[in-house]
This record gives sequence, C-alpha cells and structure tokens, in this order.
Amino acid sequence: MGPVTPSVWIVVLNWNNGRDTVECLQSIQQARDPAVTGVVVCDNGSSDDSCELIRAWARDAHVDLAEHLWHSPAFTPAVPAGAAAGNASVPRFVLVQTGANLGFAGGNNVGLCFVQQLGFDGAVLLLNNDVLVTPGCVSAMAKRLASDPQVGMCGCTVLYHFAPDTVQAWGGARFQPWLARASHLGAHASMNTPRDATAVERQLDYILGASLMISARCLAAIGLMEERYFLYYEEIDWALRARRQGFTLAYVPEAVVFHKEGGTIGSSADKSRRSLLSEHYLVRSCLLFTRKFYPWYLPTVVAYSLLLSLRVLLRGDRRRASTRVRAMLGMSWQR
Repeated sequence: MGPVTPSVWIVVLNWNNGRDTVECLQSIQQARDPAVTGVVVCDNGSSDDSCELIRAWARDAHVDLAEHLWHSPAFTPAVPAGAAAGNASVPRFVLVQTGANLGFAGGNNVGLCFVQQLGFDGAVLLLNNDVLVTPGCVSAMAKRLASDPQVGMCGCTVLYHFAPDTVQAWGGARFQPWLARASHLGAHASMNTPRDATAVERQLDYILGASLMISARCLAAIGLMEERYFLYYEEIDWALRARRQGFTLAYVPEAVVFHKEGGTIGSSADKSRRSLLSEHYLVRSCLLFTRKFYPWYLPTVVAYSLLLSLRVLLRGDRRRASTRVRAMLGMSWQR
C-alpha cells in the first residue's frame, strides 16, 4: 500500500482583481479534485467590487461561502460544515478579509495562518488568482509530496493562459545569487517538449509562486513567508530556508496550470510593459534578499542593477530608470 495522499487547502490571494479570482475559483470547483479539502480566498483590502463578485459567484454556483474579518478580536477559524472532512466532490470555500493590502507574503500568510489554526496537517497550495487549474493537478502534486517526506515544496507545469502551448516554467527556476537573477526552467518551450522530472528537480532553486504546494511538515519547520519584501523574492526566500532545513523541491510534469501572469499589478514578462509599481518592488526586494542571504554578493548585484537602470535610461524611459534608482536608494514608492 502506497503513501496516503494528503488533503490540500488552497490559498488564493485577491487584490482589486475579482474577475480573475472568480475564474480561478470556477476552475477549482470544476476540476472536482478529491485532494482539495477547501479554498481560502484572502482579500487584501480591495477597493473595488472584488468581494461582491466573489459572493455573487458563490450564490450562482450554490457554494456555501463562509466569511471572516481577520483582524476581528473575536476571530476563530471556521468553515462550512463538513470541510474538515474534505468532501471529495465539493471543496469548501472561505473568504477572509485581511483588512489592508499586506502584500503578496502578508496576504498569503493570513491564509496559511487560517489553515494552521484549523489544525490542518496535510498540504497547502498557494495559487495566484490569475491561475486556472486543470483536473488532477492538485492530486498529482499532493501525491508527489506524499511519496517522499524529504520533499517540502512542489511545483507543476505552468503554461501561459494566452499562449497555452507555451511553457512559462517547469515548476520553478534556477537562481544566480551573484546577480540576483532567476531563469525559469523550460521557459518558452513547447508544452509537448520531453522533460525528465528528476533532471528538472536537480536544477530547481525555488518553486514558482504562482502555483506552489508546501507540506504541513515543511511549513511548521520554516515558518511563514517573509513579509518585508511586500512583493517578489518571497518564494526564493522561502525555498532557500526550506533547503537549509534539509527539504528538497519537487516537480510534477503532468500537473498543469494556466497562468495569465501579472494580472494584478502589471508584472508583465515584457520588461518595457512592467508597471512602475512592479519595477519598484522588484529592485527593492532584490536588494533586501541579497543583504539577508548573500551580503558578499551585494557589490555585483548593485552593479548589475545599475547596468539595467542605465539600459532603461538609454531606451528613453526616464520614469522607469528613476523608479529603479529610487528603489536602490531605499526611497519609498512614488507615482
């Protein structure tokens, strides 16, 4: 008899992007994955109609949606009846309002804390709200975690939603600390390109945060995501901490999700189209991460960042160059 597949809670973070979140929830519901116990949607202080859209979807889909305010003094985690047992065909849905924009790490940490306070001991899948899951995806990732207790985190095949034959990443990326630069494994390959999961796993330095599964054992050992970043480098930080605790990273080729990429803050793969807010936090978090883990590489990372800023300036994009330099100097975000 093989290892028991752990049940999974999914955490979906929303910020002013309710329509994508609803599509994500629909994909989870339609996949009817038996491994999924429940879904926590953490709304990060949205100022639009996100919460009402999510409520309307739940009503139309006949989904029992529990709601909580995270900062309520009387907060106790609760879910619709039966969720702890994990109905194989109907996962339970919970909407938690964080009370403010806590950033990527802070918002996801609310969901992780919610699940932990339920006494849950399976696995948690962090899923971007602009990601659509496919049938069997969650179960395949959960089985890979169960196959080896040393595996702490697991990734899947991430395809571009608007170019579904093209790979964004095979699970995650390699990371070059001397430049603080990441390269997605399998980037832009055809979805049918042969790949060896073991070979990919040997190259993985971190799992892509768009679809990242972590075991309860790993989460208990390394703790929550680092909130100082606000955006970017959280998953690299998390993976490095896990690896230093002796955990390994896994990749499941047959588990597939489709990623719209950058729908919330404009973090487009095309650097010239990346929002200035995204640019600011990318530079800021890069330096924070380097100071924390690789301070001896700080000179090369700063030099490389300056070079990229100069290239931006030579292209005539003064605002982007200014945003980058301000972030390097530790100055706050400015529109």
